[in-house]
Amino acid sequence: MTATLIKVPDPEVCWFSTMEANVLRRLGDGAGVDTIARELGLAAPLVQEYVGSVLRKVRERADQQRS
Repeated sequence: MTATLIKVPDPEVCWFSTMEANVLRRLGDGAGVDTIARELGLAAPLVQEYVGSVLRKVRERADQQRS
């Protein structure tokens, strides 16, 4: 596994946790849940929880912008 430098999200700009941002980046790169879990040393169900958390936050943000 190669090391990757990850910048911690600025809470004023990004409302994802560091782990959510890491998972989201890997999803954006085309990695699957099992691959992400292996690379980050997590269980696949935990990665799925992070994905769900990201989706909830995106939906909440979209709902706020519509109001």
